[in-house]
Amino acid sequence: MEKFLSGISRQLFRIPGGYYIVKFLKNLFPVPKTPNWRIFRFRGIVFKVDLSKGMGNAIYWRGAHDWGPLFVLESILKKGATFIDIGANQGEYTLWGLRKVGLEGMVVAYEPSNAIFQQLEENIRLNPQYTQAVKTRKLGLSNKPGKLKLYTKSGSNEGVNSIFPSEEHDVFLNEINLSTLDKEVETLGWKRIDCLKIDVEGAELNVLLGAEKTIHKFRPIIITEISKSSCEAAGYDPKKILQFLENHHYKLNIIGLRGKIRPINKDTIPDFFNLIAFPI
Repeated sequence: MEKFLSGISRQLFRIPGGYYIVKFLKNLFPVPKTPNWRIFRFRGIVFKVDLSKGMGNAIYWRGAHDWGPLFVLESILKKGATFIDIGANQGEYTLWGLRKVGLEGMVVAYEPSNAIFQQLEENIRLNPQYTQAVKTRKLGLSNKPGKLKLYTKSGSNEGVNSIFPSEEHDVFLNEINLSTLDKEVETLGWKRIDCLKIDVEGAELNVLLGAEKTIHKFRPIIITEISKSSCEAAGYDPKKILQFLENHHYKLNIIGLRGKIRPINKDTIPDFFNLIAFPI
């Protein structure tokens, strides 16, 4: 019954308000307390997720943990594009990006966590038709090379790993290697970058600072998560991200429900939101 109902619930992303039906169906089945893996196919992509984890459970029942940014991503990526997924986690954006850019394009996925990187690679192996169009890098991106410790929160959310320890981020995961996007472009010799997605729990500003040459050269569309609490844990105000992008001649928009975008009001920014920045 779970397999049948989850197959129905994943299709409800097409319907405004479908979230509430999904929530009802999902609540019929308690969240497992220990790892509980499922492999399923959705819109031509195969995923492996852990139902005991917040993000994995959401992907299984909804088809995505947050449809808004994915609606936007799918609207802007074209065949043959190059998409850089910074903070790829288990590969949700990576796989949807591959579906859009196709074999003519390229997706490069950065994920520094040992355990989640293994899950990312397994999800890619489950989609062998895209092998030639994807690269994975077990690496964190920042404003300078180096090594740092990676932490997470206790609990079931596998999407909150951070290099900034705090009262909440107090569970050590592993030491990670850091580079910059500018160095990666130089080393790997990319000829184009069309879109950057950044979700690195407070390290977003550092990633941008380490990508200034790349941004100046390629003028990619930039999608980034902005969390006030994560930015403050990293020691800066989230408005610094907005200032950086405006200084590099980007137009800033908030991604809302179902991928609706609207210009940002810098005087009243939410505590948590997804931003899309278009080069001017």
